[in-house]
Amino acid sequence: MYGLIHKAIRDCVRDAHGEDAWQAIATRANVDESVFLSMESYPDETTYGLISAACEELEVETGTLLRAFGRFWVLHTAKVEYGPLLEFGGSDLESFLKNLDRMHEQVAISFTNLQGPSFELEHEADGSALLHYRSTRNGLADFVTGLLDGLREHFSESLTVKHIEAKSGGADHDVFRLRIGS
Repeated sequence: MYGLIHKAIRDCVRDAHGEDAWQAIATRANVDESVFLSMESYPDETTYGLISAACEELEVETGTLLRAFGRFWVLHTAKVEYGPLLEFGGSDLESFLKNLDRMHEQVAISFTNLQGPSFELEHEADGSALLHYRSTRNGLADFVTGLLDGLREHFSESLTVKHIEAKSGGADHDVFRLRIGS
């Protein structure tokens, strides 16, 4: 993953737990955060190592940390790093979700060898929608839940999310049932 992700993890931890907590996590993960370059690609193991070290140091479950990080990503990192792209994505939650793949295509222009996820929004007859999340990476469904929570807040819309199919449970990809609005 890219250094931008690592910097955002650092900022998320600092924001919620302070500089000392971040330093302890960086030490535990054996990383020198001063060398993180936003546009540089790093092995996924570095990212997963940071997440694991943060969970150990902060004594939180991985899912809890990933949900908090997903929310932070939307409300802080994305606004600073991708402000115009957030606007490009749409003016409401549903439009934004429909445009996620297009947004990732735009991001890929700046990031070489980006292995971005894929999102597909499928409407159901009962008014709900299924969000299909596909990624070459495992274990990030809770991050997506956090992203959805951040987007709900960003767009000031009502949203309920239920993770109904899990790649970690043997499914081909993760599927979330969404109810947007009332």
